[in-house]
Amino acid sequence: MNVLDELGKLYGTGKSSEVHNFCEKYDKYLPFKRYDKIKILEIGVLNGQSLKMWKDWYINCKIVGIDIDENCKTHENDGNSIFVEIGSQTDKSFLLNVTRKYGDFDLIIDDGSHINSNVIFSFEILFDQLKSGGVYVVEDSFTSYLEDFGGGYLKENSIMEYFKKLSDDINFRGLLNHDVPHLYSRAENYLIDLSKEVQPDCRVDVESINFLNGIIIVTKR
Repeated sequence: MNVLDELGKLYGTGKSSEVHNFCEKYDKYLPFKRYDKIKILEIGVLNGQSLKMWKDWYINCKIVGIDIDENCKTHENDGNSIFVEIGSQTDKSFLLNVTRKYGDFDLIIDDGSHINSNVIFSFEILFDQLKSGGVYVVEDSFTSYLEDFGGGYLKENSIMEYFKKLSDDINFRGLLNHDVPHLYSRAENYLIDLSKEVQPDCRVDVESINFLNGIIIVTKR
């Protein structure tokens, strides 16, 4: 039995196998143990079901939800380390204020507007606020293909195309290192510094990107 999925069903979140089947993927791919003391940020609170599910799964976690709907504040339970901040995922000052207040996060989940440009904006701000070894998740990534969300199949600057391009940065865009005996060496301790020098726009902090049906999981180096 997948306990996380059962919790998803219990709390009525769309992450369960009754809707999107994300819980099964989380149970398989997230690196954290159930009793780890981790800090979670989730974009999108809605009815608070997901916050409760995560808190029941990662028992020792602190979880912060953000939402533009002021009514979502009612789902805060600071006695149980569940906090809610009201603001937009496209407000840079708000996002940075949240990270200043709570510190860097181990797990960030974007279950917000799903508008392609919003998802990319939030990632570019918040990935820097993720701890090394942390995980950033984009949920409902299928909206990358939907025009109503600013997407389209193979559309430039859609969610999928953005993260496909980012996967090139994992490989340092094929950078060769002429300063070591092995020209084709992929050792990060060489390539990170060299990449920062010769291609500073290349992200060197992305260790992996896992594309799954409906979600994208990005691990920070």
